Amino acid sequence: MASLVFALALGLCVPAPCLAQATEPVPVQVSLTDPNIQYIGRWDRSDPALYHGYWGGVYLRARFTGTSVGIKLANRTGLVASIDNEAFRTVDGGGADTVLLNARPLKPGTHSLLVGSAGQNYEVSFQALVLDAGSATVAPESTRPLIEFIGDSITTGTGSPAGTLNWAWNTAEALGCDHTQIAFSGRALTTGFGCAKDKAALDTQYLCLKNFNHLADNPQPQWSFSYTPDVIVINLGQNDQCGSEPHAVLQASYVKFLRMLWEHFPKAEIVAMEPFSHAYADEIKTAVHEIAAAGNPHVHYADTSDWLQREDYVDGVHPNGVGNLKVMGRLTPLLRPLVPAK
Repeated sequence: MASLVFALALGLCVPAPCLAQATEPVPVQVSLTDPNIQYIGRWDRSDPALYHGYWGGVYLRARFTGTSVGIKLANRTGLVASIDNEAFRTVDGGGADTVLLNARPLKPGTHSLLVGSAGQNYEVSFQALVLDAGSATVAPESTRPLIEFIGDSITTGTGSPAGTLNWAWNTAEALGCDHTQIAFSGRALTTGFGCAKDKAALDTQYLCLKNFNHLADNPQPQWSFSYTPDVIVINLGQNDQCGSEPHAVLQASYVKFLRMLWEHFPKAEIVAMEPFSHAYADEIKTAVHEIAAAGNPHVHYADTSDWLQREDYVDGVHPNGVGNLKVMGRLTPLLRPLVPAK
């Protein structure tokens, strides 16, 4: 007994009874299949260990408890993130095992997160969300209406971060809607035209899971149409001028594209925008009238002829910051009556 007292006096650990050493709290890794995560856009979920978003503007939403949130990615990329509806921030999605998404510690409680691609060349290889020990995801408050934007660089975004500093993203956010951007720089509507050398276009790639950076994939995985947009906004025609696409060809191609969308989404409101340069405006308007006459009451033409002036462009083609705000200001009230209440 004297030896035990002596050992305790020296602060030594004796075989019994010895207190367990304190351990660091283990962060929670949220499963990809957690039902509280909302995946917005075209996500490839074929790999149970990694969900991949190929198109620019793809993102996820989640609500969670705790004072921090991180993300695990298989590959480095550029992200945009917003927590509790703060202004969107760019995040370097790489260089660490877990990328911390909050800029500062959060107050205890329930928080909201949106995180996704910062632009068309920033694909997202998502492996897990990482929360504080003892924290968890929380069920979404509601499902938001979905707007899909189809276009080229004018739609996918200019500026930094391209994913959020553009009229498409901000119009949807102003309307309280989720949004997808099936858009890519230099691309036309019609295959065989456009400013890219390969002349691949949206009339075919729209049907694919992956964006134009994956044209070499053989076969091309097809999109499963696993989500249904409430509203579809098309802004194509600008790049069909590259290669001097005949006006009759563009009109026929536009009619075919509208019919395809009508077939897949018979109740979606479809808005065909006149390109800001007014390219093929008459042909696009005629295509809309043809589909309406064929029995689709949900197709509309947006006359943009007076939306932008010369000073509203970066280079005569792409809207600058002020131009993007002007487009948002004109498009938002046009779409508002088309967006369903949810």
